[in-house]
Amino acid sequence: VLQAGAIVALLGGRIIVHALTLPLEIDASFRRALPLLSGYIPPKDMPAARSVLKAAAGTYVAGALATLVDIGRWLR
Repeated sequence: VLQAGAIVALLGGRIIVHALTLPLEIDASFRRALPLLSGYIPPKDMPAARSVLKAAAGTYVAGALATLVDIGRWLR
């Protein structure tokens, strides 16, 4: 029981890290990187760049969801 509690606590820490990192990633991608990219890539390619940056931010959401699945598996 102690071991399962420790595992859930550690995995919960991972979820917290993902939740704290997501807003930083969104800020870095859309407020900082996207304006810089606009000077280097043609305007017609900006929607694709935005899509790639959105996918990068989505990796944090996917990581948190995968950790939730792990917690469910350990609790089961």
